[in-house]
Amino acid sequence: MNKISTLLLLCLLTSCATDIDFHIPLNRFEGPETNGGFLKGDVGIKYGRSHKVTTAEVVEYMFPSIFDPTVSSDAAIEASGHLSSNFSLGLHKRFDFVFKSYGDGADVWGVKFQFLGESAAEEKEGWKGSIQATKGSMNEDEGSLNVSLASGGSRNYNGRIELETYDLSLNFGYRFNKYLITYLNSIYSYYDTTSTLTSNTFTTINVLGVARTYGGLLGLKFGQMGQHVSFTLETGLMHTSWEGSLSETTIPIGFGVDFNW
Repeated sequence: MNKISTLLLLCLLTSCATDIDFHIPLNRFEGPETNGGFLKGDVGIKYGRSHKVTTAEVVEYMFPSIFDPTVSSDAAIEASGHLSSNFSLGLHKRFDFVFKSYGDGADVWGVKFQFLGESAAEEKEGWKGSIQATKGSMNEDEGSLNVSLASGGSRNYNGRIELETYDLSLNFGYRFNKYLITYLNSIYSYYDTTSTLTSNTFTTINVLGVARTYGGLLGLKFGQMGQHVSFTLETGLMHTSWEGSLSETTIPIGFGVDFNW
């Protein structure tokens, strides 16, 4: 009961905050097939789950004449909703260029190689297998917060995050017919991050850290490439760790739609 009362009191006293954070996508919506030919491609929009990693935070309270703002560099991970978009273009029957854009996360690009089975364009039944490698970066201002001090005056804080990410996935699936394919995708992601919190009166705070995400995703993709529209449902089990001391495990559920040609 005391813990609940303390939490409610803090929520009432807190006025506003600025934090430095980024999102790691959990749903990836990657099927095992390539597009199947030069300049064959697809574009899509998806909604799924992510892990929001907060690396630093400044909190201002409702009564600044009594409480000074607090600054924390303690990391936190929580599950969140996430929008993304994707684009892929065939370079060869078995090679695709891929690009993905994630809201409040790193955009990534790379290549996909299908080593087992026929491509999406051929719509043939059977086992499929592919490997995908991507890299990306994020360099973003996280906003500013001007806070009042108990002693009078004010203090300004600015946040910024820079990161590099590398992803590798191995995907196996089975196409039952030209309308339905299921897949199991195993994923490993590496995020190398630098967060910077600057103040007009205090020493700059730098938080360096590495996040690792891995797990498996099971997906169903409905639709015929010749009809140009497909739908994907996906779930699985994903785990994220921060500097080996903080972790979060989530069962993500997501869905999306693609237009292909």
